[in-house]
Amino acid sequence: MAASKEQTKIILIGFIAIFCCSIFTDGDKIGVNYGMLGDNLPPADQVVTLINNNNIGKTRIFAANRDALNAFANSGIDVIVGVGNEELEAISSSQDSANGWVNNNIVPFYPATNIKYIAVGNEVLPSTQYVSYLFPAMTNIQTAVQNANLQNNIKVSTTHVMGVTNGFPPSQGVFGDDVKDTMNSILKFLSDNGAPYMANVYPYFSYTGSGGSITLDYALFKSTSTVVTDNGRSYTNLFDAMVDTVISAMENLGYPNVPIVITESGWPSAGADAATVENAQSYNNNLIQHILSNAGTPKRSGTSIETYIFALFNENTKTGDEIERHFGLFNADQSPAYSVNFSP
Repeated sequence: MAASKEQTKIILIGFIAIFCCSIFTDGDKIGVNYGMLGDNLPPADQVVTLINNNNIGKTRIFAANRDALNAFANSGIDVIVGVGNEELEAISSSQDSANGWVNNNIVPFYPATNIKYIAVGNEVLPSTQYVSYLFPAMTNIQTAVQNANLQNNIKVSTTHVMGVTNGFPPSQGVFGDDVKDTMNSILKFLSDNGAPYMANVYPYFSYTGSGGSITLDYALFKSTSTVVTDNGRSYTNLFDAMVDTVISAMENLGYPNVPIVITESGWPSAGADAATVENAQSYNNNLIQHILSNAGTPKRSGTSIETYIFALFNENTKTGDEIERHFGLFNADQSPAYSVNFSP
């Protein structure tokens, strides 16, 4: 029997509702960096609740903290687990050490905890004391992941500062001569294993270090017109230009198809020039909406960019410049540092 107009209308409305719900999946949600350098931070189980209550779908932890890994079990939150820089020497020199790291820090928690990536080291290149250990450690961790039969589910990579690249406009992006050989090995590794390049992208530091050549509106996603034109591509925000500089650098080494994950991006709310609550709120809200729109960048238009905001909390025991303690979206008591909308 043919459906009545009213029945057809109800069916159509139901289909639209299902479709609208389905297009916003966990894969479309923003991520956050969950640092633990504070003496007043909430326990991990409360952190998981905070993350879920704010519609955040992914998190990155900098070390294999067992309390956190247990707390994220069955939470629906994707997790990046870090291998500390201080662990690289031992792991790089011994497959047994790498096997032990994976067997102790990954195998007991997966799949209940949805570990998506292992980030081997943090910002090792271009000039830390750990450079010589990085690539051997990555290959040993990859072998350990394969030994655990997890290579199809957990990808191995490492995070990089923007300082490993140079060049302007974005299409002229290249890796520096001091890292090019190592980066070529890393990119082949990523390509062979289906893993992403991980970039820490901070328009804040580019803006404050530009000597006035970059406008604040361009850094905060507030420009209303094209600021940079490059081979027919138009850039209205600094974030896209920085990401495309990395993509160009990968292309120039012969790896145009390696995906990119932005493992850190954020703006401090205090402690230095332009580090204000207003600017931090503008940057992070605009970044979230840009990412959740799935607009991509001019070089990879329409491609979703997996992104993790730095950071979840203001961490009061972090060392370094004052701003390092003021990147948090939340205070230690879980109150918002400022208003942020985590949904599109």
